[in-house]
Amino acid sequence: MKTMLAVSCAILASILFNVAGFLQKRAVDRLPRVRLKPSWTVFKAFVTNKPWMISLAVSLVGGVFYSIAVMLAPISIVQPIVSAGVALLVYLAVKNLGERLRVSDFIAIGCTVLGVILIGVSLSEGISSPRPYKAVMLWAFTASVFLLALAIPLVFGGSGTRQGTVLGVSTGLLYGIAAVFSRLLLLDWSNQWKEKGLLVVFSSIFLLVVTVSNVLGIIVMQAAFQRGLASIVGPVVGGLNQAVPILAGMLVLREPLPGNPLLIVARIGGFCVILGATIVLSRRVEEISPTKAWRENIK
Repeated sequence: MKTMLAVSCAILASILFNVAGFLQKRAVDRLPRVRLKPSWTVFKAFVTNKPWMISLAVSLVGGVFYSIAVMLAPISIVQPIVSAGVALLVYLAVKNLGERLRVSDFIAIGCTVLGVILIGVSLSEGISSPRPYKAVMLWAFTASVFLLALAIPLVFGGSGTRQGTVLGVSTGLLYGIAAVFSRLLLLDWSNQWKEKGLLVVFSSIFLLVVTVSNVLGIIVMQAAFQRGLASIVGPVVGGLNQAVPILAGMLVLREPLPGNPLLIVARIGGFCVILGATIVLSRRVEEISPTKAWRENIK
């Protein structure tokens, strides 16, 4: 029952996150361009834009279901299921925003569904309790991810529609580390609730990491959508958003694998299939600019 509830919440979160991504992409093409320098004018334009605020509200509801999922299951299980929903974002972008896909892209989207099925099969033994982790390894891993998220746009830059892909990489890294600390935060809250009560909400340093990484992720995501196609940016973000928690879960948080060797193969195979499909989607040449796609769609 616990496993089914976790998977169901992860699927609902995935649907809501990707619908929110589509709504954001549709809204940001009509909003001022997000740049490195903070701007009150740009901030005001976003928070007073009703379609964009609706997309943010949808994303927050998805966050509630996601929080339930990561409370019930290891992050290395929940995250691939959530990230596989990028197939929905790609479909909505193709159908409604004039973005085009090739046969290989549709095959890759099908592979993400296969990956989710394999992960579902790997859960047949139920979910084991996580082992204690080393704080030094956790913070070293976190610092490395933040440095990569900052360095990649500065080093590789990108030009034209490729800027969206580069910024999508940073977004995926930020959302990925936010996912890791969301689970740690919720577990910290549940462990200390009897002792500290409501004060536990503000007593964990994990809350700071979750807040900073999510806020930065949202900002960079808008910049990525403005410079690239949703059918390209979405898979890039989704792939790294799953890769970071998977690595953290297995290497840092020491989340156990199933006892049955066949189930281990199914779980690792599911991860590999989803990640490989994401790479295929992210490497596709962007054929039309986001501005052109939007204008063609509304004519």
